Amino acid sequence: MHSTSESPVIDSSAGLRRPRPMVFLHWATALLIALVIGIAFVRDGVEEKALRATLMNIHRSIGLTIALLAMARIVVRLAHRPLPPTGDMSPLARLAAELAHLALYVLLMALPLIGWALSCAHGKPVSLFGLVTLPVIVEEDEDLADDLAEYHENAAWLLIGLVGVHAAAALYHHFVRRDNVLRAMLPARQS
Repeated sequence: MHSTSESPVIDSSAGLRRPRPMVFLHWATALLIALVIGIAFVRDGVEEKALRATLMNIHRSIGLTIALLAMARIVVRLAHRPLPPTGDMSPLARLAAELAHLALYVLLMALPLIGWALSCAHGKPVSLFGLVTLPVIVEEDEDLADDLAEYHENAAWLLIGLVGVHAAAALYHHFVRRDNVLRAMLPARQS
C-alpha cells in the first residue's frame, strides 16, 4: 500500500515505514559514503598525478554532497517529529540509537568541513563538481594541513565504525528481534 502524502505509510506486509524522503536520503547517503570511501582507497593506490587529482576532486564533491544530504535529512527528520517507534526498545536502547544517529549526523557534516579546511590549508581550491567554487575557509598552512589530515582520517574511521555498528544493529533487529526497524527504512516495493 502506498500513500501520496509524505507521512509514514502502514504496510501490512512490512510494518511501519518511514517517510519516503527520509528513506531516499538514507540510502542515497549510504551509497555516497561507500563511494567516497572507495575513491579514497583507490586514490591511495594510484600513482598517476592527474588521475589522483581527479579522484580527489570527485572525493571532495561527493563529501560536500553528503554534508548537504545530512542537512536535508535533519530537516526531514524535524518535519516528521515525533517519529513513531518501529520496534519495541527499552529506554536505554532508544537513547543509544538516538545518540548513534546524532553522532552519525555530526560526522556526516564535520568530515566534509574538515576536508574543505584541509584542502584550503594545502592551497587547493574546493568546488562542488566544478559548478561552484567554495571560498577559502583557512589560509594555506602545511602544519595545519597535517593536523587536519589526521583529524579527517580519524573521523573517517570513526564514521566507518559507526556505520558498521548502525548496520549491525539494523540486522540484529531484523534477524534476531524480528521487528520492523530495518523494514521501516527499506524502499517500498511497488505493487
